[in-house]
Amino acid sequence: MALSSKSRRTGSVLVLMAVLLPVALAVAAFCINIVYMELTRTQLQVTTDVATRAAGRTLAVTRDKQKAKDAADRMLSLNLSSNSRFKLGSKDFVFGASTRGSEIQRYRFQQAATQPNAIQFETSGKVELPMLFPTMGVPISYRPIKSAISTQTEVDIVLVVDRSSSMAFSSSETSGLYPPSSAPPGWFWGMPVPPNSRWLDAVNSISGFLTYLESTVHQERVGVVTYSDLALLNCPLTESYEQVRLSTQLHTFSFWGGSTNLGVGILTGVLALSDKARARPWASRIMVVLTDGIGSSIVDPKLIATLAASQNIEIHTITFSAEADLTRMQEIAQACGGKHYHANSGAELTKAFDAISRTLPTLITH
Repeated sequence: MALSSKSRRTGSVLVLMAVLLPVALAVAAFCINIVYMELTRTQLQVTTDVATRAAGRTLAVTRDKQKAKDAADRMLSLNLSSNSRFKLGSKDFVFGASTRGSEIQRYRFQQAATQPNAIQFETSGKVELPMLFPTMGVPISYRPIKSAISTQTEVDIVLVVDRSSSMAFSSSETSGLYPPSSAPPGWFWGMPVPPNSRWLDAVNSISGFLTYLESTVHQERVGVVTYSDLALLNCPLTESYEQVRLSTQLHTFSFWGGSTNLGVGILTGVLALSDKARARPWASRIMVVLTDGIGSSIVDPKLIATLAASQNIEIHTITFSAEADLTRMQEIAQACGGKHYHANSGAELTKAFDAISRTLPTLITH
């Protein structure tokens, strides 16, 4: 009995399906493997970035290479890639220096044994990850390699320092009881600032802060604004730290005092960081504001802080002595993504500047 044409077509389709179905499954498995491989590569890059950023941040804060490695190892243990944990090898972690000369240049990383400002981490392909589906019946795996570099970025910093009358007194005494306890007989405003004064504590702490900056790979630019009744730009942004130090001596040798015009001081700092002739467009912008009293400004300091925040200026604030307005300075720092520090003595003030030096920003540059 002859088969009908319909039966013959049905049989042909079944044969074709029997031939093409394995091919279709193989193509589907291949595509799924490719997508899975890209997914795990993305997961690995995220894990690498997180570990590198943690290490870079730890290095900036502690300046300890081993602690930086430990921070990276912790992040690797907490972040899985395809259910696999990566361990640091001796050659996976490289300390070095990343620099660039302009906004349009990329950071260039070079290995450096001393004063590193960057960390390079590379997953070296030691871990084999299996594909979801075998190819031609054979299980296969691959070894992904990803890398990242965390770099402390260039920074433009303006120090905004109180030079009101109370800064002529020591941190352990109450201001206003003229003359300051350490002032020599016959001392009056306009003469060299008395020994043991808060002003000299500030000058010494700033000098220590500059000493740390001198040791870094980058050449940070620093400026100085001082304020009492009026604010003065004593030193525009410069890479000459000696010029920065000399700018504070102007008031050391002739201290006039005055009120605490905090708002105008911060505004002058904003203008200094916005000076297109001196500020670098690619640099992070940081302001450190120090006061030992309660601001008596016509211009609301918190309003100026809002302006600074809108221009991506990070403000750290320091209150010095028991007479300072901690609440206001905490609010200013919070508004600008910075931190507030309080010091009751010259030694504590030095520690505050040291802590700020450890908060200089880092980012993934590769």
